[in-house]
Amino acid sequence: MGMPASPPVIVPRLRPELRPETDLRPAEPVIVHIRCAPNYAPSIRIWQSTFLLDRDSAHTSALVDWKGITSYPEWTWIRWGSPHPFTLIFEPLPRSVRVFDLQEIIPEPRGWHFLGIARKAQDVYHLDLP
Repeated sequence: MGMPASPPVIVPRLRPELRPETDLRPAEPVIVHIRCAPNYAPSIRIWQSTFLLDRDSAHTSALVDWKGITSYPEWTWIRWGSPHPFTLIFEPLPRSVRVFDLQEIIPEPRGWHFLGIARKAQDVYHLDLP
């Protein structure tokens, strides 16, 4: 008698749609630094109904935090004649987003709209409020 046959080696293959992502970095928030013009208004505030809106899908990233500005209904009084900086922090954007809008959706006139913001690798933006 000869040697017993060894069982065949089976190498499992994962279907492409089930493969784990190779980029496992956690999604980072989107940071938007805004500089309000020196004589824009005597006071400013942000509404929590401010979003980043993807131009190519229905995705929205909500405002999650802010620095240097108060939230509606409170007002931040600004010194006349000097620019006022503040920072908005939003939920992460999906990697597929290339261009987005920042929109303050409010039930009164003069909501902020920054349209056509090109996506940057670090998701940190500097905008001017005229």
